[in-house]
Amino acid sequence: MISVALLHRPRDLRLAEIPGFELEFDQVMVDVAACGICGSDLRYYHGENPWALHTLGVSLPNPHNIVLGHEFAGTVTDAGGFRQLLGKRVAVMSFKTCGACQHCRGGHENLCRNTTHLGHGAGWGKLEYYPGGMADRCPAWGNLCFELPDAMIFEEAAMLDVVGVGVHAARVGGVRPGVSIAVFGAGPIGNAIMQASRAMGASRAFVVDTYEVALEIAIKCNATAAIEAVEADPVKAIFEANSGACSVVFDTVGSVDTLRKGVALLAEGGTLVNMAVHDMNLTLNSLDIGSERSIKTSCNFLPEEFPLSLSLVESGQIDVKPWITHRFPLREISKAFDVALNKEKHGAFKVIIEPAS
Repeated sequence: MISVALLHRPRDLRLAEIPGFELEFDQVMVDVAACGICGSDLRYYHGENPWALHTLGVSLPNPHNIVLGHEFAGTVTDAGGFRQLLGKRVAVMSFKTCGACQHCRGGHENLCRNTTHLGHGAGWGKLEYYPGGMADRCPAWGNLCFELPDAMIFEEAAMLDVVGVGVHAARVGGVRPGVSIAVFGAGPIGNAIMQASRAMGASRAFVVDTYEVALEIAIKCNATAAIEAVEADPVKAIFEANSGACSVVFDTVGSVDTLRKGVALLAEGGTLVNMAVHDMNLTLNSLDIGSERSIKTSCNFLPEEFPLSLSLVESGQIDVKPWITHRFPLREISKAFDVALNKEKHGAFKVIIEPAS
């Protein structure tokens, strides 16, 4: 039996004991050392299926009994056919694509509709329990486990999924040396985008949020300026600080208000990348996207971007240590989710589950 954080149904998260998962031929077993609570975990908790919204473009119900958690790292204790991994400290890429569909064959694996995803319940077919990283142990695909440098701690490695999302978004936006960028929403995804853009050569990086903790962490992580959206008009503030519009704008909030403000910030030929797809209608005046402005969405990341993210963190070009504000053992999963769901009350930014503690 293993201890897990089990999402039995929406808003019914339990610490549970369930049978351990048997390894498939291409899997290893990882003793989980650190697992982050992601914004998508909170959406799953409330009954939303963000993977389906972003990848399939539809709203689908989730199965019962998902073991949450897809941002995790640990030690391989059963290597199966991957004997070189036995006893190794690894970061886990938590999704496997089919390799055969038009998206996979065309280099867009992040759009594979046949993805199997740890912590999401996607792609597994019908199971009694769906595996995830908020557990004592979790199966992972051997070829998607990446050995950690000696100096990288498990908490950093658990953040590589977030960094991968940021790296991919920056690439979707076409960030290049010398451009200025703005990010609406300074949470972990927004921070990762900002830092990835900096690593790709952005000369100025502005972040916008209403949460003081997120803004303070953004400055620690090399944002040019952090703008509190309640106290200031972010469009006006960024125009003034940047002496003009931004080449790339990222929206990690996805509200009508933030999308409109993001479009208003775009320079000619600029790109807005929406990171948060919701089931809502959006009305824009087509004049607002004239002069070759474009709106894109970004979904997950490419497999090649996970080891790239590891190298960016290892080299110090992206710093995730300031993100981690709270740590909880698995037995306190309810308290951990309360902190993550009520971040402003608790001053939280990133909450980490440490099953072994």
